[in-house]
Amino acid sequence: MVDFHVYADTEELSQAAARLFADLSHKAHDLRGRFIVALSGGSTPRRLFEILATPQFAEMIQWDSVVVFWGDDRAVGPDHEWSNYKLAHESLLAHVPIPKEYIVRIRGELGAAKAAEVMLEELRHVFGDESLPRFDLIIQGMGGDGHTASLFPGTDDLNATDWVVPVFDPPADPKVDRVTLSFPVLNQARVALFLAAGADKRDKISEIMNDPSASERYPAARLEAEKTFWYVDEAAFAGLSGVEKNPSNTA
Repeated sequence: MVDFHVYADTEELSQAAARLFADLSHKAHDLRGRFIVALSGGSTPRRLFEILATPQFAEMIQWDSVVVFWGDDRAVGPDHEWSNYKLAHESLLAHVPIPKEYIVRIRGELGAAKAAEVMLEELRHVFGDESLPRFDLIIQGMGGDGHTASLFPGTDDLNATDWVVPVFDPPADPKVDRVTLSFPVLNQARVALFLAAGADKRDKISEIMNDPSASERYPAARLEAEKTFWYVDEAAFAGLSGVEKNPSNTA
């Protein structure tokens, strides 16, 4: 099931996303004793992370039961400006009491192939004998070409069945190898949350909403977890039809 939610701007969108994150964390902790999330990079998630680090949210979330992965990252070190880990560390993880062993970053400094092998081992350690890892929440964005995580249009990686995929020579800037979770893993999540802001996303969002064949063109349209939310701002929504602005976000 896919729900679209429209907010006035990135700030309102990010506040709503933080509330959803907190609510899902409480439910997961009560049901399973831990909350396993996969984060993403990008400017919109950064604001979400900053809000989660504020006292209002930092104090309501039981961080010692939160396990953090990433949906994808570049094959760079953790201090590199292109690192999704670095973004999350600076804006969120350095400010909340998550045990270090619960922060499972993609070790991009090892190179894409080796980093994918190590991440597979980490997933098996956390998820045990599950046939597929099942995240409580994955947070994703959408690139201008419709890609999500590091799954790009027209590439063989879209059909990968391994849990973790090394991505070589991606058709996107920066031109650096990457590591990504595959669609079988992403689609197994209990909740997927897309964050999309800006008028440049409007046309593709419209296609994803209204054209069933969009999944053949845009990887983002192929991601459909048990429950999938799209949180978009007015700039990305303006002029679109067929969407209820803020349906229930019960997950």
